[in-house]
Amino acid sequence: MSAGLPRRRVTSRRRALALLVASGLALVGLVVLAVGWFGIGTTTLRASAAGTEPCVAAYEGGAGVQIRYELLPARAVCVWEVEGTRQEVVVASVPVAVTAGALVLAVGGIAGTVAALRPVRTVHRASGAGRDGRTGAAPTVEPS
Repeated sequence: MSAGLPRRRVTSRRRALALLVASGLALVGLVVLAVGWFGIGTTTLRASAAGTEPCVAAYEGGAGVQIRYELLPARAVCVWEVEGTRQEVVVASVPVAVTAGALVLAVGGIAGTVAALRPVRTVHRASGAGRDGRTGAAPTVEPS
């Protein structure tokens, strides 16, 4: 091999497999979160169109009603006042276990992907080999 050409990096199968698994877990987590949040939005729209939920029906009338979307736990909450008391009605929600599991998959998968993409560091063995590859005792300098 000539000294002017750069050496090709060889990636191991373990590293490729780790990258595949980690990115797959991250993707599954993100898709589950997106489907859950999209489902909450569509369920709220369906409740609004059907008029089955009094709070959502009052929201369309503009009577000081708010619909609040929360990320954790993933849910849509309709807030309104009835006879001077504030009431909150959960219009749609995703179970906390599903949201937490999807977050763990997404964050863990992203962290695993970043870890798998980091450059591999070579470990110097304790055999006494120096940086230049030569073995032997290090030169000693005697004090004068």
